Amino acid sequence: MKLLCVDIDAVYRDIISLYAEKEGMAVKIESEFDAARSSFREFMPDIVIVGVVSELEQSFALLHALKAASGDRFTPIICLSDHATNAVMDRCFQSGADDFISKPFNEGLFHIRLKTHLRHIHLMKEMYRKNKALTYYQTMIEREHEMAHHVLDHIQGRSEKNSQYVAITRLSAASFNGDLALVKTRSDGARLVFVGDFTGHGLPASIGALPIMQAFFDAVDDLLKIEVLAEKMNRILLNILPDYMFCAGYLIYMGRDGDILYWGGGMPNALIRRTNGEMDYLRSTHMPLGILPASEFEGKLEANQLSTGDTLIIVSDGVLELKNSEGLMFGDEKALQLIQTAYAEKDLIKAQYHTEKVLADYRGESAQLDDITLVALRC
Repeated sequence: MKLLCVDIDAVYRDIISLYAEKEGMAVKIESEFDAARSSFREFMPDIVIVGVVSELEQSFALLHALKAASGDRFTPIICLSDHATNAVMDRCFQSGADDFISKPFNEGLFHIRLKTHLRHIHLMKEMYRKNKALTYYQTMIEREHEMAHHVLDHIQGRSEKNSQYVAITRLSAASFNGDLALVKTRSDGARLVFVGDFTGHGLPASIGALPIMQAFFDAVDDLLKIEVLAEKMNRILLNILPDYMFCAGYLIYMGRDGDILYWGGGMPNALIRRTNGEMDYLRSTHMPLGILPASEFEGKLEANQLSTGDTLIIVSDGVLELKNSEGLMFGDEKALQLIQTAYAEKDLIKAQYHTEKVLADYRGESAQLDDITLVALRC
């Protein structure tokens, strides 16, 4: 710790030096105001004591100059003066002083005030050190997140884009989305679909996304049967996820003639809006992926059929559990009414946009607590 003392009175320079050296501080003494400015820049003190002569404008000009030179660095300036009037004290503080002690001073009191400022300096230095470390780690985390986003977005980008036959909405509750929505047409014309909802949201919920996406697109290329793919995904997640995490999902095969084979585990019922306005369901009857060992995994498929113009809509829990400003959930009934109304629209993109707007209006200013995924597939 370093102290700069500026005072025209040699007695006070000696007293201050004595006490500062007792505290283990390096001390630099100046008797002239002009010399103090260059000493401040060269010595870079942690604390400054200035003997103010109220009749000299140089005293206050020095306070201004030292405070400006310290910049963002915390450098307390203590003023000493034999004129302890309110006017002098006020001008000292306005000029940049942090403390004021009148002359002559009690040496015990001066010692206590000096130690108090030293403690403040120690605390500020520790805070600066921790803030610097936090800034470094924050930068590293942001770089890692950026890389993870790049990898996940690159693979997710292989999924089909929104069209009159496919509409995908993914709204994240955090920086990372814990839901997956993958749609891809195979070389034989059949379409493969996976909609997954990992436990929680954010980065922890995304840790299983990468291998699952890779397994999905490999299955598209290899024309793998979906019951085999479901078993593979389950095995992957068992190996990489902690015990308390899993992935609810639908894995769907859509043939060119509208026939559907699907595996569903842990998801809300998917809805089929028929062209005549009637509603049908895909039921999620199995345990989520990543829970059961391979020997107990339930790979049985269910079947359904889409006719031309029928729309299959899959929603994650984030839609049903969306809360408004009063804390009320959107719920199954509102979701059913919304889907029946919105997807009567012949333009699938417009139907999806209308659904998104209704959900956004319902949420209002309340916080989104979970990832929202909404996938619409029209035959």
